[in-house]
Amino acid sequence: MRENLKEIILMGLGAISMTGEKAVELKKELLERGANVYVEGAIKNEELKREIKEKIKENTNIQYTSVTQDDLVDIINSLSDEEKEKITELLKNKTNTSTAEQNKKEEE
Repeated sequence: MRENLKEIILMGLGAISMTGEKAVELKKELLERGANVYVEGAIKNEELKREIKEKIKENTNIQYTSVTQDDLVDIINSLSDEEKEKITELLKNKTNTSTAEQNKKEEE
C-alpha cells in the first residue's frame, strides 16, 4: 500500500513536471506557427493588392478631355428645361456651401 501511494505521488510530480515542459514546447510551436501564418498572410495580402491594381489598370479606360466654354454652352443648350433646373439647383447649393465654408474659415 505504501509503495502504491509513493508511486502515485511520484507519478503526480512527474505529470506536473512533464506538463510544464510540454507547455513550454507547445507555446514555442504555437508562436512559430503564428509568426509563419502572419508572414504568409502579409505576403498574400500584398500579392492580392498588386493583382487588384493590375486588374483595375487592365479593365479601366479613363480618358481626359478638355471642354471649352463654347462646348459647355452647346451642352447646356441641348439640355431639357428640367435638366437645366437641376443643374442650376446644384450650382446654387455648391455656391452656398462654398460661401458658408469660406465664412467659417474667416471667422476662425
